[in-house]
Amino acid sequence: MSTKKYSVAPGRWDAFVRYAMLVFGVAMVAYHMLSAQILLIGSVEHQNIHLMFVFSLVFISGMRSHHATWMRYISGGLFLLGLFVTAYVAFNLGHLEELYGFPEPIDVAVGVLIVLLALEGTRQAWGMTLPIVAAIFVAYFFLGHLIPGPLFHRPFDFGYVVSYLSIGLSGVYGNFLSISANQIFLFVVFGAMLSVLNVTDGLTEVGKLAGRRLAGGPGQTALVSSSLVGMVSGASVANVAITGSFTIPYMKRMGYSGELAGGIEATASTGGQLMPPVMGAAAFLMAFFVGVPYADIMLAGILPALLFYLGVMVAIQYVSISEGIQAPREEVNFQLIWRAIPLFFIPLGIITTLLLLRMSPGVAAFWAILAALVLSFFRVGGRPSIKEVLEFAATGAFVGAKIGVSLCVVGLISQTLITTGLGSKIAGLVELFSADSVIIALIITMIVSIILGCGVPPVAAYSLVAIVAVPTLVRMGVPPISAHFFCFYFAIISAVTPPVALGALAASGISGANYFATSVKGFKLSLAGFLIPYFLVFNPVMNLRAESVYVVITSLIAIPLAIVALTIFVYGVQRVRLTALQRLLSGFAMLCLTAYAMVGFSDWGVWGFGVFIVGVGSLAAIYAMQRKEAGGSAMHSTKRAMEH
Repeated sequence: MSTKKYSVAPGRWDAFVRYAMLVFGVAMVAYHMLSAQILLIGSVEHQNIHLMFVFSLVFISGMRSHHATWMRYISGGLFLLGLFVTAYVAFNLGHLEELYGFPEPIDVAVGVLIVLLALEGTRQAWGMTLPIVAAIFVAYFFLGHLIPGPLFHRPFDFGYVVSYLSIGLSGVYGNFLSISANQIFLFVVFGAMLSVLNVTDGLTEVGKLAGRRLAGGPGQTALVSSSLVGMVSGASVANVAITGSFTIPYMKRMGYSGELAGGIEATASTGGQLMPPVMGAAAFLMAFFVGVPYADIMLAGILPALLFYLGVMVAIQYVSISEGIQAPREEVNFQLIWRAIPLFFIPLGIITTLLLLRMSPGVAAFWAILAALVLSFFRVGGRPSIKEVLEFAATGAFVGAKIGVSLCVVGLISQTLITTGLGSKIAGLVELFSADSVIIALIITMIVSIILGCGVPPVAAYSLVAIVAVPTLVRMGVPPISAHFFCFYFAIISAVTPPVALGALAASGISGANYFATSVKGFKLSLAGFLIPYFLVFNPVMNLRAESVYVVITSLIAIPLAIVALTIFVYGVQRVRLTALQRLLSGFAMLCLTAYAMVGFSDWGVWGFGVFIVGVGSLAAIYAMQRKEAGGSAMHSTKRAMEH
């Protein structure tokens, strides 16, 4: 019998799995909503219940996604194993805590199952990349004593390793799973509950208003609407799926190629993870690593995120001019805007206010979810059905489970780095290869962040780089929050960086365009994101730490203009096509302004101010020449039209 055939009717099987997903998803949301307000059980017990739901949703989903019958049965068996191992931990918690590092044989067997379930769950949720990376680290934990040289560590007993990785309530049951359970999960659910408000049409109208008079109007519409949704969803691929279904066809109708439309959507959706108040799951981990409240991370992220979107907005404008796209004179439905915007911003305002009041992220998300449910009764199109609300909640739970299982694997890697001392050894190697140069260390960190971001969820990519590279950067004098933001930005931008570029992959699926060409377009549009992390490291204004008004003013001029100059240089257009001299001048202006923003504001004195003036003057000269050429071109076109 072919493995493609079903042992039961496909329709009945899918209905059963959908029902199971709904039940477990809603139960997971209900449990976390309750635990956000009432202390039900201890910390480890809470993590264990969270892990039970994570395993359940991931493997139930596998029962539906696989076509082969035997693979469906395997996923069903893994689902049952997930229930068994978490039940074993729940009933033997005291015993496991007493025997930490010295488990009994049955404990070791269960611990191995937990590790394998975490790896397989991550593979099903995210692909092979992260499990392979984790497997290499785990293998090092077991076999590192066989490696000669600086990577050698003392031998560990098999049971000792398994205890530290899982059954001893560390590794999988570590800080990362705790953050998933207590902070990230409800925010992910809140992002999914955005759909119940039915505000996407209203956000599109806001985008039309923002891009009405610009050559890149259709692209600006997609940028604004996708960024607003991305502020809440906090996931690039999910955001592309939510907003790309209407922004990409809209841009194609207005003259954009499929590749460019997909690139704009992927970049705009990816940037949503950089924009407060939500900023994606990785930002909550940053608060943990830096040791500050999430509100501090949120405030520090505002200026860099605004600069990123400034760069993307300017890039869309110039590429639209280059492609000859005209801004459509579309009517804006202001009634739809006034009905949708309060529904969108009230929950965001609740989150922001509660976080600024130093409430926990779980509590802030709890009240924002309740606000979204209440406001949904006033949405455009009428109140939602109970079934619709439950389905959105279950969808959010599944996305949260996918993030949670990836953080289990990050916990394995983190524990390996700590227990074996590998983390400090790798940090020493980074320091050695960089030859005590901060710039070289930053470039190495950037490359590693982007490579890890190839197929790895941003939260995992950021975590791994933060564990390994940030200590080196901090020892070199980089402020901790700047070092973490540096890793965070490149982990996020990897979603539009070839060769993998998951955000571009999702967008190309909607646009029907070539995937690699779409990723290249997205990469060029997001180039501002490659400058901003360096400004975050070298310029205190980016972290709201500058002491001099002079530095604040000149930096806030130099940094945006450096981004604009870079964009002009890359696309070779401002009002009209640049001449060779103008393009060279734009590159020179970018170098001057970047050098001033990174070093010159503090180290070069009067010479630094001179570099700043030269950079601004060079850019002003380009604008003056372009204005003259654009005016001459317009007069020539008018004359030809009159003669005709």
